[in-house]
Amino acid sequence: MASTLLMRPEIDDAMDELLNDFLVETAEHIDAATMELVCLEKDPSDRALIASLFRHVHTIKGTSGFLKLPRVGRLTHSTEALIGALRDGAPVRASHVTLIFAAVDRLKDILAEMGRSEEEPAGDDEELVVALEDATRRARLGEAEPPAAEIAETDLAAPLAEPRAAQPPNEAHAAGVAHIGETVRVSVNVLDRLMGIVSELVSTRNRLLELSSAWAGGDEAMSSSVQTLSNITGDLQDAVMSARMQPVGRLFSTLPRLVRDLAHDLGKKIVVTTEGSDTELDRQVIELIRAPLTHIIRNSADHGIEPPAERARIGKNETGVITVRAAYDAGQIIIDIADDGRGLDVARIHAKALANGLVGEADISKFTDSELFEFVFTPGFSTADGVTKVSGRGVGMDVVRENIQSIGGSVSLTSRYGRGACVTLRIPLTLAITPALILTSNGSRFAIPQMTVVELVGVGDGFEHAIQYIHDAPVLRLRNDVLPLLDLSTTLALGRPAEEETRDGFVVVLRVGAARFGLLVETIADVQEVVIEPLVSALARLGVFSGQTILGDGSVVLILDPAALLEHGGLQRLAERPAEAATPEAFTPRAEKTRIILVKAGPGPLKALPLSLVLRIEDVPRERLIPSDGAFVMAYRDSLLPIIPATSDVALDRPSSPILVLSGAGQSMGLLIEDIVDVTDEILDLQRESNSPHILGSIQLGGEIVEFLDATYYMRIACPAAVARGVSKRHRILLVDDKAFFRDMLAPILGSAGYEVTTAASAPEALSFLRKGLAVEAVVTDTDMPEMDGYNFARALHELPGLADLPVVALAAQAAPSVLAAAKACGIASVTGKFDRRALIECVGRLLDKADTAPRDLELRIMSELAA
Repeated sequence: MASTLLMRPEIDDAMDELLNDFLVETAEHIDAATMELVCLEKDPSDRALIASLFRHVHTIKGTSGFLKLPRVGRLTHSTEALIGALRDGAPVRASHVTLIFAAVDRLKDILAEMGRSEEEPAGDDEELVVALEDATRRARLGEAEPPAAEIAETDLAAPLAEPRAAQPPNEAHAAGVAHIGETVRVSVNVLDRLMGIVSELVSTRNRLLELSSAWAGGDEAMSSSVQTLSNITGDLQDAVMSARMQPVGRLFSTLPRLVRDLAHDLGKKIVVTTEGSDTELDRQVIELIRAPLTHIIRNSADHGIEPPAERARIGKNETGVITVRAAYDAGQIIIDIADDGRGLDVARIHAKALANGLVGEADISKFTDSELFEFVFTPGFSTADGVTKVSGRGVGMDVVRENIQSIGGSVSLTSRYGRGACVTLRIPLTLAITPALILTSNGSRFAIPQMTVVELVGVGDGFEHAIQYIHDAPVLRLRNDVLPLLDLSTTLALGRPAEEETRDGFVVVLRVGAARFGLLVETIADVQEVVIEPLVSALARLGVFSGQTILGDGSVVLILDPAALLEHGGLQRLAERPAEAATPEAFTPRAEKTRIILVKAGPGPLKALPLSLVLRIEDVPRERLIPSDGAFVMAYRDSLLPIIPATSDVALDRPSSPILVLSGAGQSMGLLIEDIVDVTDEILDLQRESNSPHILGSIQLGGEIVEFLDATYYMRIACPAAVARGVSKRHRILLVDDKAFFRDMLAPILGSAGYEVTTAASAPEALSFLRKGLAVEAVVTDTDMPEMDGYNFARALHELPGLADLPVVALAAQAAPSVLAAAKACGIASVTGKFDRRALIECVGRLLDKADTAPRDLELRIMSELAA
C-alpha cells in the first residue's frame, strides 16, 4: 500500500525539501553500494567493504523511517539483516551478493518512481524480502545454501560471474566511496539558469568590447572600465562553468556493474579498469555521452573479448580487460575505450563490405586498414555471425558517431588483429560557451568552433600557397599533404559570381577525427567566445550548422558543423587518405615555420619564445606581484601562479607589466617581461648556442639579433614538481610528438645542440617521411600518441628497409620499470623525460656516437629485427 505521507494536504515546503534531499542522498548511497558489491564479489573476505555496505543500507533505512516510507523501510531492514549476518562473521557466498544486488536494484526502481510521483509507489516486495530473510537465517545458523537452480527460480537477479582479477580491493573501495565534504546542494535548474544568465552577460560583454574599440573619443576611463568588466565576466564565467563540471568518475562508476552483467550473459570473464576518473566534464555532456559509451562497452564485451577457452588456447589470460581512459587534450576531452580482445578482422570487414554492395572490388583493393574500419560506422553493418540480445543487429556504431558528432565531437577507431581495438571519443568540455573563429564568405559571416581548427593558411596573391586542381577538384598542397578543399560560398550556395575565377582568401584547416580538410573563406574577422544557441527547426534541417550565436555587434551568425561539412562535401576518403606524391630519391621536407612572440626584457637584445607555449597574456598591476623565494607569485584563477622574471635586469618599477602565462605538465607559470614587440612566423635556425642557462641561442630577424629563451629553464624553477614528473657534425633528428607544445619546446633544444631537426605531428606522418627517403641519424618520439603509440612506431620504423639499427629515444613522463621494459622489447634504445633538457641532449649524443662506431654485421641486424 502506498504511503500517504507525501499526499497529505498539510505537508509543507520543508517536507518536500526533505524528500528531495532523501532522494539525492539515497541515490549516492546506492551508487556507492553498487561499486562496493562489485568489489566484494571479487574479494568476499574484505570486512571493510561489508561494514561500509551495512552503513549505507542502515542510513537509508533510518531516513525512510523518519519519512514514513514503509516499503523502503521493510526492504532495507531485510537487506541490512543479511549484511549484518555477514558482518558478524558468516561467510560471504555468491547467492548473498546476488540477493543484495537485487535489493539495490529494487530500491533504484522505487526511488525512480518516487522522483516522478512524489510518493512511495504501491508494490509488494514479499518474494524478495522472504528470500533475504531466509538467506539471513541460513547465514546465522551456518546452513548450506539452496542449489543454484532454486535461487534462479526466484528470478531476483542474475547469477554471479566467476571471480575476476582486478585492482586491489582496498584501492577499488577507496576509489568508489564518495566522500562528502562541506558542500551545499544546488538544484540543477539553478545551475542551468546561472549558465543562461552568464551566457547573456558574455554576449553583452562582447557587444561592449566592440563599442569600446570603436569609441571615437578615445575615452581611457571608458576603455578601462569595459576591460575590467570583461575580466570580471570571464572570472564569473569560469566559476559558473566550474560549478557545472562533474568528474567523469560519476559516469565510470556504472561500468563495473554493466561489465559484470555482460560477462554473465556472454559466459565470459571480463573486468573493466578506468583511468582519469577525476577528469571533469560539463554535466550536460556527461549525460549525452552515457548511451554511446554504454554501447561501445557492450560491443567490446561481445565482439572483442574472446571466450575464456579461446583466450587460454592462444596464450592470453582467461580474463579479458576493457580499459576506459579519460584525459584533457587541447580544449577537449579524449575518452579511449580499449580492449585486449581479438581486434577487428580486416578480411571479414572486406568481405562484408563487398557483400553489402558498399564498394566495388576494384576500389576496395586500394583501401587501407583504417579506411576499412570506417565501414563499422555504416548503418546496418555487422560482422557478427548471429544476433544476440547484446549486439549483432548492425545497429549502434552509426548512432554512436551521429550522437557524438551532434555535440561537436568525433569518433575514431584503431585496431590490431589479435591484440584488441580502441575507440577514441573526442568531445568538447562544454556545450554552452566556446571560443569560435568568425569568418566571412561572400559577405556573410559564420562561426566555427576553434577546437576543430588546426591552422589558417593564406592563399592567392601575397601568399606563398595557391589553390591547385586535381581532376577539377580544388586541393591545397600544405607541407607534405594534399588537403581536399571545400569552398564555403559554393557549399552553401551563397551566390559567388560565375565569372569570378580567382580564389584568394584563407583556408581554414579543420580536423574531424582522423580526417583533415580545408575550408576556403574570404576573410577571418575575429576570434570570440560565443554562446551556443539551438537552431530553429527550419535551419536544423539543412544539416551543416550546429547552432547559432549573437556576436558583439548584435548580429546573428550560424555556427558551422565541421563533421557535417565533411560529409556534405563527400570528402571523407580524400581527407583521411592524402594523395601520394612521387617518391624523390632524397626527400627533405620543407622547413616548417614556427610562430614566435618577440618581447623586450631588460636592456639587451629582444627575446623570443614559440607562441604555442603561451597560454595567456595578462597585464598585471605591480601590487599584485608578491615577492616569494627570489621570484614572485600572484593570485590567479583560484590558485597561486609563480612569476619568474625573463631576465635578472627586467624593469620592475612600472605600474603594470605584461605576464606570459606558460603551461606544461599540468601546471602553469608566468614569465615577467617589459613589452610585447611583435608576433611573427619564422624558420628557427639557432645560429649560436648560449652559455646562459635561460638562453637556447641566438637568431637573426630583420637584421636584429634575438635571443631565444629556454622555456624549460623557467619551468624547472617555477614548477619543480612538474619537472620531477618527467621532460660535431650536424646530424638530422626526427622529432615525433602529436602535441605542438612539445614539438615547439624540444625542437629548439635539439637545434641549439647542433642538430638539424625535422618534426612530425604523428607516427604515421613520420613513417611517411621515412618511406619517402628522409635520411635521419636518430628518432626522438613521444610514447603516448593517439593514432599510433611510440612503441609500435619504433617497431614499424625498424621494419623499414635499412632502418633496423636506427636509434630511437622515447620521451616519457617517468622512466618507470614498465616503461623501460616495454621500450626494450620494442627496440627503443633509451628513455628520457620531456622536461630534462640535459638528459635528452646527452642521450641523443651518446647514441649517435655509439652508432658511428657500432658493428653492422648481418647477424646483429637480424637478431635486432627478431627482437623487435
